[in-house]
Amino acid sequence: MDEFFQMDALDYTRYRMGKSYCFRMKDDLQTIVACFTVSNDSIRIYDLPSSRRNAMWGITNREKMLTRYPGVLVGRLAVASLFSGKGVGSEVLDFIRMWFLDESNKTGCRFAIVDAKNEPDVLRFYEHNGFKPLFPREIDEDFYTKPPKNEEERAERVKNPRKLKTRLMFCDLLDE
Repeated sequence: MDEFFQMDALDYTRYRMGKSYCFRMKDDLQTIVACFTVSNDSIRIYDLPSSRRNAMWGITNREKMLTRYPGVLVGRLAVASLFSGKGVGSEVLDFIRMWFLDESNKTGCRFAIVDAKNEPDVLRFYEHNGFKPLFPREIDEDFYTKPPKNEEERAERVKNPRKLKTRLMFCDLLDE
């Protein structure tokens, strides 16, 4: 994560791929507490398994059934090791949620989305903070993120599923 914020964050901003922010100590501006990057994203409804698609429609306005629902992607979130395990990450997520719910926000979005590392501690952290997996099974997410080219490839991937490096998770901002 250090490498991203030191080497790539400015390019991300310059090319409008995301914007990075950091929280610093008030009395020592050189001490970074946490950093995060946000960008626009969406959830493609018709690619979801029917149970998740119906659940998404159930929490949104059914009068206008969109094919995508807007969200903010929290693309990077890092807490300095000195502050790790003290609830700072949860506070950053709360800040982001409130930031995008604020009436002065310039974009509309219903969901916060993360592409979390597929590690038990990381997934538990996001679940503890109100995020749910977009897909109950990794194979469904694998097909969503990289659709098979043909039935042969689909059958092979079902037979030999691969372990995903990340898992898509979301939270409904209006649940706050």
